[in-house]
Amino acid sequence: MSRKAPEAEKPENHERWIVSYADMVTLLFALFVVLYATSDANPQKLQSVRVSIEQAFSIGVLQGSNGSSAVLNQGGGLTPSLNEIRSNTFEGLNKTLTEFAAANGLEGKIQLRSDSTSITISLADNLLFDSGSADLRPGSVDVLLQVADALRGLPNTLRIEGHTDNIPPNSRDFPTNWELSTARATRVLRVLVEQGGLDPAKLYAAGYAETRPLADNSTPEGRALNRRADIVILYPTIEDLQKALSGSQRR
Repeated sequence: MSRKAPEAEKPENHERWIVSYADMVTLLFALFVVLYATSDANPQKLQSVRVSIEQAFSIGVLQGSNGSSAVLNQGGGLTPSLNEIRSNTFEGLNKTLTEFAAANGLEGKIQLRSDSTSITISLADNLLFDSGSADLRPGSVDVLLQVADALRGLPNTLRIEGHTDNIPPNSRDFPTNWELSTARATRVLRVLVEQGGLDPAKLYAAGYAETRPLADNSTPEGRALNRRADIVILYPTIEDLQKALSGSQRR
């Protein structure tokens, strides 16, 4: 009786450990952050760490009634999750600005969108500026102050962007759309800081001319969508948290 030939051994996948290793490193980093924040007996340093985490992740690190850190909830997890915070931030801004737009006949001129890195408040250019101009139209300051009120409680960095269509400006002051878009972004930033009271250290302006269109520039409707001022609320990164914690350790 012949013996059954042994089956050939399947080649091992020697790279499977990379996935597990990456998960372990991520979990260890989160664990050390939580342990550091909850184990320090120095109240001043603990407060510094709490503020650093809030600023880096845009989340509130809750405090117990005795002043201790409540970074962990009863289930043992971070409270709340970053996704929940981002979703709640978007929903809160959307509700506030949608109600303001409806009350002032500005439907369609103030829009919100979000992705994995930011929330963007998009303001139609004819809401703020006349064609080829960087001077604010009457009433536009009130719109920007309403936006500033909605943003005031956020610790995030804000990027103020100017965008145009692909038609060159007919202006002696702005020979190209680069000058026009940058001047408009700077004008919006100044109102948010000088009249809206936002922290200038957390804002910066950028002009993109026609390089980041939302729609096709071949139609009037598309060009109208592309002429806009965007206020971009940037989500923090892991590197931001590391820098914030490093700064708190030096204090």
